[in-house]
Amino acid sequence: MKNKLTARELSSFCGQMGMLLHSGISTAEGLHILCDESKTDADRQILTPLIRSVEENGSLSRALDESGIFPTSMTAYVRTGEETGCLDEIMESLSSHYEQEEEISGQIRSAVTYPLLMLGMMAVVILVLLIKVLPVFQQVFNQMGMEMNGVSRGLLNAGNVISRYSSVFLILATALIGCILFFSLTEKGHSQLRKMAIHLPFFREIPVAMDYSRLTQGLSLGLRSGLSPETSLELTKDLISQPVILERLRKASSILDSGETFSRALTESGLFGGMEGRLITISFYSGSSDETFRRLSRQYTERSIDLISQAVSIVEPTIVILLSLLVGLVLLSVMMPLLGILSDFAM
Repeated sequence: MKNKLTARELSSFCGQMGMLLHSGISTAEGLHILCDESKTDADRQILTPLIRSVEENGSLSRALDESGIFPTSMTAYVRTGEETGCLDEIMESLSSHYEQEEEISGQIRSAVTYPLLMLGMMAVVILVLLIKVLPVFQQVFNQMGMEMNGVSRGLLNAGNVISRYSSVFLILATALIGCILFFSLTEKGHSQLRKMAIHLPFFREIPVAMDYSRLTQGLSLGLRSGLSPETSLELTKDLISQPVILERLRKASSILDSGETFSRALTESGLFGGMEGRLITISFYSGSSDETFRRLSRQYTERSIDLISQAVSIVEPTIVILLSLLVGLVLLSVMMPLLGILSDFAM
């Protein structure tokens, strides 16, 4: 089964094709240029079937659809660009859209990776204390004819269990690292993270802001491509993950089908309200709706990035504090009795 292209790859492809088409180069010739300039076999394996299909059928959208590695929504926009004669503008807009998606994905990777790396490093420190350091203190206590207190003994027993079943814990650690890589590096992992984030107080607003960024970017693309309001709304549904927003989209489609204008459908459905709703309504009267949605998309992207940064600024110190307290508990559980012995010697 073919893997879908990443947002970065899609942005690069659309940007290069948009630049070539804007220069007056035909679609087939542009694909040939990209193939000749490709530095990897993987790129040539993607472009060669596209070239063959375009030369046979004369349609880039059909070639993208047959390849199976390009998003359905992208294929629809490209098809509209071919029909309206503004394919170069559509490709450049798609490049900006997927560049924005990559920016958000990068922020998600950073938000997930740094705290998890910190957690892993502190976990290694705690394991070393339990497995290597505590047994040394036990020997010291035994030589003095003393016994470790309850906390120290419990931690020591935990270290002995980890050491005895090290192979099992190694498998668990490998599985944990695999999960971290899955959530940090894959699109499917990002999707699962967004679903889990809605249940966490610090992250609840992030997926909503990200979905609104995709929604407004998709509407901007649809309007700029000359798509009908109904089609634009239908295509944006593939970009949304939050059930609440999807329900509002369905309500907007229903209002639109009843004969209301596009702007009223967007505001009455609850998708947009307040200043944003008035701005969208005015933009439809002035004929600048696609530009308005593009600016709103950038605002939502910046908001999602800010929310991610705020969440990281809370999570990182929280992890450090909790794990530092745990390390301190381990050390104090063995150091306090020794300090008591040393004070007795001093007296």
